[in-house]
Amino acid sequence: MGRKKILWLCSWYPSATDPFNGDFIQRHARAAALYNDIYVIHVAGNEHRQPVPHPTEIKQEGGLTEQLFYFSKTQSLPGRLLAQWRWMAIFKKGIQQYIREQGLPDLVHVQIPMKAGILALWMWRKYKVPFLVTEHWGIYNEVEKLNYAGRSTLFKKYTRKIFKQAVSFISVSQFLAAGVNKLVLKKEYTVIPNVTDTRLFFPVKHSGSHFRFIHVSNMVPLKNIPGILRAFQAVLQQGEAAELVMVGNTEPSFPAQLRASGLPVDQVVFKGEIPYTDVAAEMQQADALIVFSDIENSPCVIGEALCCGLPVIATRTGGIPELVNDENALLVNPRDEAGLTAAMVTLMHNRNRYRPEKIAENARLRFSYDTAGKMMDELYNRQVRPAGND
Repeated sequence: MGRKKILWLCSWYPSATDPFNGDFIQRHARAAALYNDIYVIHVAGNEHRQPVPHPTEIKQEGGLTEQLFYFSKTQSLPGRLLAQWRWMAIFKKGIQQYIREQGLPDLVHVQIPMKAGILALWMWRKYKVPFLVTEHWGIYNEVEKLNYAGRSTLFKKYTRKIFKQAVSFISVSQFLAAGVNKLVLKKEYTVIPNVTDTRLFFPVKHSGSHFRFIHVSNMVPLKNIPGILRAFQAVLQQGEAAELVMVGNTEPSFPAQLRASGLPVDQVVFKGEIPYTDVAAEMQQADALIVFSDIENSPCVIGEALCCGLPVIATRTGGIPELVNDENALLVNPRDEAGLTAAMVTLMHNRNRYRPEKIAENARLRFSYDTAGKMMDELYNRQVRPAGND
C-alpha cells in the first residue's frame, strides 16, 4: 500500500507560544511522515499574548504539514470557559478547511486523547473516518499529583469514550498502557517508544579531564534535582574527579542549593533551556546520563543518551526498565540517594565495561525515526480499506 493521508489531531504540539510542548509528538510526526502524508492540526491558546507569526501558521517539509492556530485567552473563570469554546470552534474550522482542500483523510491519528480526541469522535460521527490514538500523558499512576483518578467525571467520561471508539491504541510504554487498561478500560495496544533524531544524537569521541555526568529535563519536582545534587556531592566527597552538567529549565533554588552545599561551582554547571541541537552536543561531550525521577513514562532523554553511546543511571520506575538493560544502564530506586551515589562511583570505575558504539547501534535500531515510522505505517495499513473494496 502506498502513502496514505493521515490527519493528526494533537492535544499538545510545539508552537510559537510553547516551543517545547509535546516536542516528542513532533518527532513522532516526522517519523510517520517518512512513509505517509501527515497533516498536523493543533490549536494553541496564547495566555500571555506573546507575539505569534499569524493567527494561522502552516509549515511543510517532505511528507509533513503542520497547521497551527492561535487564539488569546485569560485565566479568569469566564476566560477559561470562553477558551474551551473557542478552542473547539477553531479546531473544527481547521478540520473542515482541511477536508475542503484535501478531501477526507484515510485515517485520523489522535495524539493524547484529551482533548483532541473529542474532535476525532466528532469526525467519526459526521464523516465515519476511523481514528487511532497515541497516549503520551503520564497521568495513569498514583505518583503524579494531577493524576487520572483525581480528574473530573467529564474528563473520565470522554477519555473512556475516545479509547473505546479508537480502532487502535498506541502507547509509548507498557507501563503507561497498563495504567490505561487498569483505570480507563481494557484495550489491546502497541508500544512505539519516543523517538530520537539520530542525525543529531550519535557518538562522538571526546577527551575530558574529569568524568562528566549529564542530566536533561524540565526540572520539575518529580525529577528530584536536589537529590541529584546531594548524591553528586557525596561522589566528590569520596575523592572522585567528576563533573555534572544540568540542562533544562532551572529553578532559582537550584543554584542557591549549590552555593549553600559548598559544591565546587566549576564542577556543577547549569546550562538552562537550550535548543535541541545543543542538547545533542552536550550529550556528546558527556560520559553518562542521570535520571533520578520519582516517576517516568518513556523519557526521551534516555533514548537520546543511548544513541550517543552513553550508559545511563536511572530510577527503577514507570517505563524506564523497558528502555534499558544490563549492558547500557544501572538502575536505582527512586529517592535512594545513597544508591545513586554508589551507582555513579561504580560506573566511573567500570566505564570500560560499556561499549559506546554498541550501545548507540542498538539504540538506533530501536529509537530511530525509520523504525517508528514503519511501525505506524503497519498500523495504518491494517485500518485503511484497499481501494475498490466495500
